[in-house]
Amino acid sequence: MRGAEERTERLELLHPPETPRPEHAAGFRTILGRTLVRLVEHVISCDQCRRDRRLLASLDDRTLRDIGIRRDSVERDSTSSLWRLR
Repeated sequence: MRGAEERTERLELLHPPETPRPEHAAGFRTILGRTLVRLVEHVISCDQCRRDRRLLASLDDRTLRDIGIRRDSVERDSTSSLWRLR
């Protein structure tokens, strides 16, 4: 009887109830992976917006009129913070 208790104690020391189990770790890795993918996509999107704003700011007034954008809106967007654009 004592041998069974010792084995149980050893198993509890190896895997205490509060430590995550391997099956929970797989779920955590999945969630972490999705979050990292979303973060990378967001960074790429922000970079694309920044490049688009720079390109629009470099266009002359005639070209902006041709595509239906006013110069003052381009200047406002190119000087405003990224956080205010979203």
